[in-house]
Formats: sequence, C-alpha cells, structure tokens
Amino acid sequence: MRVHRGTGAGIISNGRIFIGRNGNVGEIGHIQVEPLGERCHCGNFGCLETIAANAAIEQRVQHLLKQGYQSRVTLDDCTIKTICKAANKGDSLAAEVIEHVGRHLGKTIAIAINLFNPQKIVIAGEITEADKVLLPAIESCINTQALKAFRKNLPVVRSTLDHRSAIGAFALVKRAMLNGILLQHLLEN
Repeated sequence: MRVHRGTGAGIISNGRIFIGRNGNVGEIGHIQVEPLGERCHCGNFGCLETIAANAAIEQRVQHLLKQGYQSRVTLDDCTIKTICKAANKGDSLAAEVIEHVGRHLGKTIAIAINLFNPQKIVIAGEITEADKVLLPAIESCINTQALKAFRKNLPVVRSTLDHRSAIGAFALVKRAMLNGILLQHLLEN
C-alpha cells in the first residue's frame, strides 16, 4: 500500500502483479471508511483517500493549527515531511494525525487481509518516515479486525524502496512488452 497523492495498493500473487478487468487494480483508497466524511474526487464520501493522502494529512494539520492547537508544525511549513518529523519527536498534534491515518489504513488493510490472506503487507510513501507512530496504529487495527489465522506471523513492514514506485510501473510495462499485450493494445488503438 502506498500513501502519496492518493492511496493505492498493488497485489502480487504467485510472483505476478494482479491486474483487474480494466487494466487497473488496487483502488483501495476508494474504500469508504467514514460514511459522513469528506467528499472524494471520485464523487463518493469518506473514501480512505480523503484521510490517507499527503494533501489530506497536511490539510488536517492546517485545520487543527488554525483552530489553535499547538504544534512544532507551523502553517508556513506544514508538509508531510515536517509532520512526520514532528510526530517522531513526540509532537502530540502530529502524532495524533498520523495515528488517525494509521487507524484508517489499518482498518482497510484488515479488510484486504481477510479477503486475500497475504504473505506480507508493505507500506510505502513519505508517511512511513513516521513509522514508529504509524505502524503500531496500523498493527493495532489489524490485530483486532483481521482473522486471527490470517494475521498470525504476518509481517507489516515499511518499504525499503523509498519512494521509487516507478520500479513497479516499469515492471508492468516490461511484462506487457514481453507477453505481447502492449503491442496488441497499441495495434488496436
């Protein structure tokens, strides 16, 4: 799962990237987590992306700062990096926002665990800079909401690929080239 401009997920099964009927997959960011939540760009309300996306996190912190909450984060420097650094240093506002995001990610990941029974969960994106706050919040939800047999010995880890999601995109293109799908698509259009 990757948190960046939105929230997406990739599914690898039997060593292959799972691709849905329309050529996409992993729109996990559009699972509704707050029925009365913010309107999402997809048109629905309360999608995970309205909470767990860099812009949504920054906006939540800005909103709380404007309400008068104290923080090391300032309105002039309210970026995901600054928020994560503040959370790591024990800033209560930043930590609460990251925990809030982690709980919603955890709820959604628990659903995915119950559906797919994966071998591993990998979290990516700049938000993982606050992994000491984020991962416990995610794991807490997984431990209470995923099936015990599915969560047993299930590693939840921070991506070691940093922010290089282009690797996955390249893998998709390479696979499409090798099996002829890309050429077929190009010839059809």
